[in-house]
Amino acid sequence: MDNTDTADRALTNGVIAAFIERMDLLRPDPDYLDDAHGLYCCRLALDALEQGNYGVGAILTDPQGEVVAQSENRVFSSGHNDRDQSCRAYSRAYNSSAHAEMLLIDQLEESQIPYPPEQLTMLVTLEPCPMCLGRLLLSGIGSVRYIARDPEGGMLNHMDKLPPAWRNLAQLQNHYQAHVSEPVRQLAMDIGSANLAALRHKLLKQIRP
Repeated sequence: MDNTDTADRALTNGVIAAFIERMDLLRPDPDYLDDAHGLYCCRLALDALEQGNYGVGAILTDPQGEVVAQSENRVFSSGHNDRDQSCRAYSRAYNSSAHAEMLLIDQLEESQIPYPPEQLTMLVTLEPCPMCLGRLLLSGIGSVRYIARDPEGGMLNHMDKLPPAWRNLAQLQNHYQAHVSEPVRQLAMDIGSANLAALRHKLLKQIRP
């Protein structure tokens, strides 16, 4: 481990400790429909960040509002990326598709959730990126709620720029910002942007080693 990695780890540990302290002081506000689930998603996002991934977490809820699946970003988690043991010639702890939303849709398509997709709602801490939006539109999930906007990488607020066929698909799905209190929204935004420079540096090292 070089000095940069050591410094990044120390920074991350300090950031995590501060987030844990901050989260312990928060309680769901009953006046906000998504506050309890939003805080739960933030805990998933914090776990992702602590594991060295982007700080994004997501859940899938049924028509009664019960959580039926959950996920978190695992782009840099080797435990997730080593599923295919036959390809060891060039192994790296990186999976470009292991975003929280993508992994949640994997669970939906591989599991026996007793509801049709259109009756399910995804709640995610950060506005989905273009890759995740494309998969969401094809998933059939009824509603997508995001807690914090992502001005640099989010796509839900730019759907007018989609090709016509994708805009048509988007009309079959509800997209809106989650109904959460400002402290929960700010927490999701801060976790999602934490250690971002170091994570982007790590990403570039993976795609251009």
